[in-house]
Amino acid sequence: MSASREKKNRQDLAASGVVDPKITRQKEEAAKQRKSNILYGCIFGAFVLVAAAVLLWNSGIFQRNATAVTIDGKNYTAAETSYYYHAVSNSIVNGQYASYYGLDKSIPLDQQEMNDTAKMMTGVTEDMTWDTYFKNEAKEEMTRVAALCKAAAADNFEFSDAMQKELDGTWDTVSQYAKQSGMSAKAYLKAMFGSYMTESIFKSVVKDSIIASYYDADYVDNLTYSDDEINAYYKDNAESFNVASYEYIYFHGSAASTTDENGNTVEPTDEQNAAAAAAAKEAAEASLKRYEDGEKLDTIANDYDNATYANPQGTTNTGDSLSTWVFDKARQDGDVKLLQDGSDYYLVLFHSCGRSEYNTVNVRHILIKVDSSNLDTSSDTYEADLDALKAEKKAEAEKILQEWKDGAATEESFAELADKYSEDGAEGGLYKQVYHNQMVTGFNEWIFDDARQSGDTDIVETTYGYHVMYFVDKDLPYWEIQAKNALSEADHAAWTESLTKDISVTEGSGMKYVG
Repeated sequence: MSASREKKNRQDLAASGVVDPKITRQKEEAAKQRKSNILYGCIFGAFVLVAAAVLLWNSGIFQRNATAVTIDGKNYTAAETSYYYHAVSNSIVNGQYASYYGLDKSIPLDQQEMNDTAKMMTGVTEDMTWDTYFKNEAKEEMTRVAALCKAAAADNFEFSDAMQKELDGTWDTVSQYAKQSGMSAKAYLKAMFGSYMTESIFKSVVKDSIIASYYDADYVDNLTYSDDEINAYYKDNAESFNVASYEYIYFHGSAASTTDENGNTVEPTDEQNAAAAAAAKEAAEASLKRYEDGEKLDTIANDYDNATYANPQGTTNTGDSLSTWVFDKARQDGDVKLLQDGSDYYLVLFHSCGRSEYNTVNVRHILIKVDSSNLDTSSDTYEADLDALKAEKKAEAEKILQEWKDGAATEESFAELADKYSEDGAEGGLYKQVYHNQMVTGFNEWIFDDARQSGDTDIVETTYGYHVMYFVDKDLPYWEIQAKNALSEADHAAWTESLTKDISVTEGSGMKYVG
């Protein structure tokens, strides 16, 4: 059949309503192709959407912004909550008492139950994991900060230049630590505060913390009490403030353990302990007789191997048998007593008991640290290297003191040098109302020297390094500071409770991303 004839037949079939099978197959194939194109287009489109979702998920945007806690109607993200979580956990996990807490850095915190020691030290009364504890602590601190920020805003408490300086300084510190760790600031933040932390979130949270801190301190600073209120408080709580001065000889009444030839500890027998107790009693009674005959306790103690002499000054009541006798209101200067405590004995001579009348002091200092952490302690030259480092730091301190002397040589100019050079964060190097033994030994001895006068300067060495000292003046008696602080703490606690008691706190789904 010719082509023209075949075409004429197809036209006649079409005109009669009959469809050409060939055309039908062509249409079916075309339809299949269109369906295939649509199907693969949908699959590809779905793949792109899934890939985009995975990328977004892996970026942490969803987790970071998920609501973890809602406080007083305001939502806080997982990243914001993680700041507080890690602030608490870092201080404990990396603290010097981590071993006592039983924390194991190799085990996830949500798989570690707090041990009895940890619960005792943290005040926890129920069983929980460390993860739960840190989350609870985070929520508590967030609630406190939120309440203080809300109150600050209501009082039109402005974000000051000093606060901005502290915020900037905090970020500078982060940047420095990151650099020292060989990390970018971004990576360091994630390592310290969780994988969802960013610079903007960090600064925002720290800003709120600074506002809360300054507003809180402002409230405390503005609390005032009259002399009558202070005296009345002391009178009602004298036993909490009184300190005692006395001497005693302690006679040890139990035998010491020994070590056998294999290095094993051998505990004393009952007979040995009984003999030690009898020896302690005999020495104590003989010592009392010698004291009554006119000898001094420190001299007497030197004659006994089982005796130790002590001369406590300004100690508080610890509630043990020794303190109970010393703090008895009936005590008079010169009272002496032989006290038994189990198998041990105390020969005690009482001198005085009362409030701490000595004056606290105000002092400024510039700390030049001696950081020997980079020195090799196993090196043969370690001691020489340490001496060289100390000499270098002492020279720095001497140079700063000379700079002060060559300048205005005033308290104000010293404060300026402290802000410029000191490795201690105290503003202007100032510490106010310092009490006995608040500072390290050399520092404490210098500021409480009876000869100390306002404007005195010197260089003092301590375990921290070298301190360029400036003595400001004497302040209130210590007992008065104690009474004011006790009143202030009670009022501050009541105020804080009033700010937080009606605030609602609920957890959101984002809490699972915290930690």
